[in-house]
Amino acid sequence: MGRLERLLGARRRRRTGESTVEERGVAAAIAAFVSLAILAVISLATARPAAAVPSFARQTGQPCAACHTAFPELTPFGRRFKLSGYTLQGGDPKLPPIAAMMTAGFTHTAAPYDSPASTNSQATPPPPGLRRNDNLVMQQVTGIFGGQIYGDLGAFIQLSGDPTNGDVWFDASDVRYVDQFKLFGADTFLGVTVNNTPTVQDVWNTTNAWSFPQLGSTIAPAFTPPGTHIDALAQRVAGAGMYVFWNDMLYAELTAYGGYDKSVLEAFGMAPGPNPDVQRGVMPYWRLAVEPHWGDHYLMLGAFGMYGRTVPQSMFGFGTDDYTDIGFDSQYQYDGDKYSVTLKLSDIIELQRLNASSNPVVGLASNLNDRLNSFKANATFVWDHTYELTGGYFNVSGTTDPTLYGASLTGSPNGSGLIFDAAYLPFSHGSPGPYSTYNARIGVQYVHYLQLYGGGDNFDGSGLGAMHNARGDDTLLLYAWIAF
Repeated sequence: MGRLERLLGARRRRRTGESTVEERGVAAAIAAFVSLAILAVISLATARPAAAVPSFARQTGQPCAACHTAFPELTPFGRRFKLSGYTLQGGDPKLPPIAAMMTAGFTHTAAPYDSPASTNSQATPPPPGLRRNDNLVMQQVTGIFGGQIYGDLGAFIQLSGDPTNGDVWFDASDVRYVDQFKLFGADTFLGVTVNNTPTVQDVWNTTNAWSFPQLGSTIAPAFTPPGTHIDALAQRVAGAGMYVFWNDMLYAELTAYGGYDKSVLEAFGMAPGPNPDVQRGVMPYWRLAVEPHWGDHYLMLGAFGMYGRTVPQSMFGFGTDDYTDIGFDSQYQYDGDKYSVTLKLSDIIELQRLNASSNPVVGLASNLNDRLNSFKANATFVWDHTYELTGGYFNVSGTTDPTLYGASLTGSPNGSGLIFDAAYLPFSHGSPGPYSTYNARIGVQYVHYLQLYGGGDNFDGSGLGAMHNARGDDTLLLYAWIAF
């Protein structure tokens, strides 16, 4: 396998050597964090060993730290394991390639949901059975088929559920077949990918599906900056394409997607209401990236893009809204024995031609042509594959459209903020006995909004009732993310 086997060998050698309301909220947060930590330990200690290990680690015989800096972010070896089709062996071949994940979270928002007369209240109530703030819930449970199917065919397939609201859906998944050969004297991977989420097949943590933060509160405030069209297509399309990874450095991909009809969206748990958006025609996605590296330093420079057409809210007969996304991204990673540093940048420019939404009969947009720009920058530091710190900045800006962005007093999509995450990963090195391939991430995340929909205070102009301020949406999440 050439470079991949050499990288695996190097990894093996490395690892062998080694009482106000505010006060009550803080107290509840501390208690919740302790509860989550205890929950993680109990879950790992009581699970049955024969069925309680992540499938990739079982298959390769490697600890999670071989593929992940702080999961799910990938190391250089992790990227090449994925590019080679999830088929690399070296571990226990007798157990099936199945695994499970669950995420529990405690959410506190700066402003609670309150009566309409409150000064700064959330816009929507929490799900039934929850309090107006400070809720501890099981956010998600996921079953996974991950690993070799047969020969050079491998897969990462997820089925997820949200116990809070009872939703079940066919989550982001990727099946691929990969051949390896020499091209112009250099090692080459030629792969076919079939997936249901644009960018889930990507191996860098800069594109939409795997960009930071990969985890967030499922009961956080309703007000968040608008996303790009690529974000809106997650788990709502099916696509097939080909990619090539040449000379351990150059990556190129072309994938074509098609949208599900309404019945399939409903069957897969991805129809939000009776009139979901429906995608029409073929939607091409392309990706180019180059990753030169020296020693333990890896630098990626890339670009990607997608074109898609949408029938908004299943309102056929008025044409489609057309979206052209063009993204530029970069990632630097130092992957050393004792610590790793990863710096990531991405910028997506989206051109929108809203033929259907701007039709007066449809009435979902004021403008025929809009523009949206989404920028992210973040840095992650991981010490001893056990302690993670990440800080990030995000900014969304675009054309003023009073109808499309009705949540704004000014009709602006503009929003920005900061995200901080700290986590403890007790099992990344691998633990003795049956727990050698378990994984857990126990952490705290804080999202601070600088601006939402073009404003800070009272950005939606709710003068007759609760005012919605950007800082009121600030969210503290204490979480336990467990894989077994």
